Amino acid sequence: MIVLDANILVYAYVESLPQHRRVSDWLTTFLSEGVETIAMTWTAVNAFLRISTNKRIFDNPWSIDDAAERIDDLFSHPMVQSVGPTAEHWTVYSGILKEMNLRGDIVMDAHITAMAIQHNASVASADKDFRRFSDYVKIIDPLKS
Repeated sequence: MIVLDANILVYAYVESLPQHRRVSDWLTTFLSEGVETIAMTWTAVNAFLRISTNKRIFDNPWSIDDAAERIDDLFSHPMVQSVGPTAEHWTVYSGILKEMNLRGDIVMDAHITAMAIQHNASVASADKDFRRFSDYVKIIDPLKS
């Protein structure tokens, strides 16, 4: 299983971004091979919706209907599922936060990492900050492959 970070969703669907083609091709190929499940956290889905519809980020942001349609399309694929925290989430998550002395924006990445650990999954992210979690989970960067 591979848990997607929000930037993978944004790059895969926002065609005006320079990362679009490579990440879109990676995701399409990955899903067509059907070897491993793609998982999305509600944290990443919400971030994708917030970013893709934000007029402070894009000159022509999507409507919520357009953004939700992308998520609907992904969830309709048989190799895509949502994942959430397990009963051990706080123990795993707070352990990462304390061990790495994290604060600020990076705590969201630790949250996704904690969910990946709980589901025995890797994380796909083009965010270089995620590399700091490579002792906890395998990090896949579609822009490096």
